[in-house]
Order: sequence, then C-alpha cells, then structure tokens
Amino acid sequence: MALHSWELQKAIYNALNGAVTGIDSASVDVYDDVPEGAEYPYIVIGEETSANDGTKDIDAVEYTLTLHIWSQYRGRREIKEIMQSVYDLLHDSAITVAGASLANIRQEFSNTLMENDGITRHAIMRFRAVVFDN
Repeated sequence: MALHSWELQKAIYNALNGAVTGIDSASVDVYDDVPEGAEYPYIVIGEETSANDGTKDIDAVEYTLTLHIWSQYRGRREIKEIMQSVYDLLHDSAITVAGASLANIRQEFSNTLMENDGITRHAIMRFRAVVFDN
C-alpha cells in the first residue's frame, strides 16, 4: 500500500489555485505554508489524518483534510463566497491524484470564526477523501 498524501495535497492545490476569487475578483492564493506578508484573503491546506480503509483485495486510505480560509473583509460575505467556491471545486469532484484512484471527496463540515483582533475572519472546512492504489 502506498500513502498518496502528498499527491492528494497537490491535487487539491491544483483544483483550488487560480480558481477561487475574493470579493474584488482577484485570485485567492493557496498555501501549504503562509509566507510572511501574505495578503488576505488566502487558503491554507492544513491538518490531515489518514486511516487504512483497504480490504483483503484492495489497498485504500481514507483521509480527512482541513482547509483554513482567512479574510479581513468587513462582514461575512467574502469568506462565505470563498467557502462556496471551495465546496463547488472539491465536493464530489473528480480531481486527479497521481499514482492513485480517488474514490470520492466530500465536505464533512465547516465553521466560521472571528479572530481575537476583531478584523480577521477564519473559516475551517474539512473534507474526507478515499484514495485507492492503482
């Protein structure tokens, strides 16, 4: 069995990068590690868990992937529109994971928060993906 974690992350990055826009129609950057001075809004590919989901005949891994969305737009409009774009691009999509077959990817939950600075909004979205060895 191969762990396809990095290939899955790259596939998610490729699906989101350049495809999500903010209120001003500018592309929302997608990061693994946010560079100092990054401009809002942006998306961070965050935490991941994995569990063996294989059978006697098939090797598979089930992943939960957390995406963080950050915005400093006043009000909730921008963060909710970005969340909708992320959902539309990933939920039940057919993204290509190199060296593997993606059985499915589905959104599990989302949450929005106001950070302590009273300006920054933070959305958390979690997706579950099942990946099979080719």
